[in-house]
Amino acid sequence: MKRLIFAIATFFVFSASAEAQQRFRRTSFPINSFVVNPAVAGTEAYTVFGTSYRNQWAGFDGSPTTKLISGHTALAESIGAGVLIYRDDMGGAISQTGFEFTGSYQIKLPNTDWFSFGLCLQGTQFGFDSSNLNIWDQYDPALSGGMETTFGFDASAGMLVYGEDYSLGLAVSNLFEDELGFQAVDTADNRSIRHYRLTGSYIYDVTRTIAVQGSGMLRLTEITLAQIDIYARGIYTHRRSGSQYWGGLGYRHLDAVNFSLGMLYANVGVGYSYDFTTSGNLLGRHSHEVNLTYLLPNRRYGKGYKRVLDRSRLVK
Repeated sequence: MKRLIFAIATFFVFSASAEAQQRFRRTSFPINSFVVNPAVAGTEAYTVFGTSYRNQWAGFDGSPTTKLISGHTALAESIGAGVLIYRDDMGGAISQTGFEFTGSYQIKLPNTDWFSFGLCLQGTQFGFDSSNLNIWDQYDPALSGGMETTFGFDASAGMLVYGEDYSLGLAVSNLFEDELGFQAVDTADNRSIRHYRLTGSYIYDVTRTIAVQGSGMLRLTEITLAQIDIYARGIYTHRRSGSQYWGGLGYRHLDAVNFSLGMLYANVGVGYSYDFTTSGNLLGRHSHEVNLTYLLPNRRYGKGYKRVLDRSRLVK
């Protein structure tokens, strides 16, 4: 019975083109922020490799899972590049597998800050497998019991203004709103939806070894309500080894609270986040997310974020 309820709910949300279904969600969005905004590519003093695994509504049979791997670097003084590969299982019947290739360009502003613009090519394969559903009407022609897939190209763009202690960015995904090609009553609405993400982050040094980072993200589409994420973490830096340890607390408006822990040691970062759903979701209240990053120094072309990353605070 739970699988039937979950399948119906997932299909309904997907058909309504909700943010959480067409673009995967990450609780720890300040970590490896290239995944959120293509303009981040090449802005840091490191080549950043990252991987992430998220299990949403854990403990529920067929719960959504997201896996991704990414990397970005500076190729020249003002040019960056990056790649993202992901697999987003939205709950058994619906899934998407995609890649993103990104190029970026940075401009030095009159003060000590920088501006970056990023453009991204998206390739996405959506899949719908009705054989994983418990169907009420076995003769429904839209649910033939087989696997239906469609592949399409689209694009994303992003802008980022950043300095030693802050960053402010805007990213737009699915710019051309590519048609998905699935069977539907009205195929005009069977398409990707443009998604907008506005992000901001600020770091404040409390002492030489303790800092506080506050971050926020506003997400919205043209047909759904805006959703706000706020996140704060305290960061302790060991003065001799340079290792860092941090803990965070966040809130997603009308959806969940989250708690996180992490550390950075010898250029390897590990982070864990736990979400507790507050919206009365019957499918599951618990979500888990694990993030791993590896920072390879890129002293020749690293710029802008260099002073911040020498303190190792933004990407681990």
